[in-house]
Amino acid sequence: MTDADILDTGRFRLRPLREDSDKDRTLYCALYTSPGVMARIMPPLSMAAAGRLYERALQWARSDRPGHRFWMIDSRIDGAAIGVAGYVRRGAEAEIGVLLVEPWWQRGVSSEVFVPLIAHGFERMGLTLVTAERPDDDHARVIDRLLGRFGFVRTPDRASAPGQCRWELPCSAWKARQPAV
Repeated sequence: MTDADILDTGRFRLRPLREDSDKDRTLYCALYTSPGVMARIMPPLSMAAAGRLYERALQWARSDRPGHRFWMIDSRIDGAAIGVAGYVRRGAEAEIGVLLVEPWWQRGVSSEVFVPLIAHGFERMGLTLVTAERPDDDHARVIDRLLGRFGFVRTPDRASAPGQCRWELPCSAWKARQPAV
C-alpha cells in the first residue's frame, strides 16, 4: 500500500483492504450479508459467499493490472471502519459503489467519499467512464441528487436489466467541471 492508495476526506480515510485484518474481513462480510444494506442492491450473500468475495477483492488488490478496487472507509474521528467503497471495472469503465453500516446512512458519507474516489478512478486508474446502477424505484431520486452533484447523467436506456437505472459520468465531463489550475 502506498500513500497514493490512501484517499482522505475531511471526515474519512479510505484505505485498501488489508490481508492481515480480521476487522476488515468481518465488516466486509457483514455488509454483503446484511439484508438491510443489500436491500436495493442485490440479495444478501451467504457468509461463505461473502468470504469468497472478500478473498477475490484481496486478489484484485494485489494485481498490477488495473482492475476492481476496494477500500475500507474509516472515520478519521475515532478510526472506526464504517463501510466499503469500490470500483467494479469492465475495460475502461467501472461501476462505483459504497456500502455503509446503518448508523452512517444518510449522513453525507457517499457525497464526501465520491470526491476522491472519482478523481482516483479517472486520474490513477485511467477510466474513461464511471457508472452507477440501481433499481429504478423511489430511492433512485435520492441517487439522482447524489450523483447529479458530480455531473452523472441518468441513462436508464443503458441499464443492464429491466427495472434498473444507470447513471454515467464520462471523464471528459468530469474534467470540464474541475477548477482550472
